[in-house]
Formats: sequence, C-alpha cells, structure tokens
Amino acid sequence: MRSISNNEMQLIARIAEKLATDERTQLMTDAANATVESVVSDESRLIFHIAGYRRPPGGGQHLYGAEGTMLDGDSAPLEVLLFADKDGRLLELEFVRYDPGDLVGPRWETLNIL
Repeated sequence: MRSISNNEMQLIARIAEKLATDERTQLMTDAANATVESVVSDESRLIFHIAGYRRPPGGGQHLYGAEGTMLDGDSAPLEVLLFADKDGRLLELEFVRYDPGDLVGPRWETLNIL
C-alpha cells in the first residue's frame, strides 16, 4: 500500500466539487485518511483503505455523482470512475481503457470532469 498521490488527490477534489456539501466533505475526509492498494499491476484499479473504517459486510458500490475522461500516456482515451461503498465512503478509483493494452500512465493534465 502507498499514500494517495497528489494527482489522485486532485482528481478526487475535482469530483468532490460536483457533489452536495455533505457528500463532498465526507469524500475529502476519507481521501485525507486513506492509503491506496493497486489491485492490478498497471494501477488501472485502485482500492482505498480508510484509517479506522471497516467496510460494511456484503460489499456493494456506486459511482459518485461525477466521472471523468483523460488521455493515457499513448493518447488512448480513458474513462475515470470513482466509486463509494454502500455506506457512501471512498472505495475505488478505476481507469477504463477501451483500446487494447494495459494502462500506460494517465496524462493528468488532460483530466476533464463531467
């Protein structure tokens, strides 16, 4: 596990700007207290572990009320999805690449939040 990168934190903050006040506050608090685990080698799927928080049993997740797009390092388009668990707590960040191949490395300057 590792700390959330500055780029990841900026992405989360930009999505949080689109949310209602309570949800935005919870998301930013969770991000400030989370570490990251990459569940695939290319880091296209990241799971967040929030200090002192135990996930609810049975799983379940939903998208936050905003998502993004950006380009990969080879200019392939990416979809950026941020998920909460069923209790509304920060859970997962996923970079969806529709072109063949693994994630090269997001070009953070191309991030667009929808």
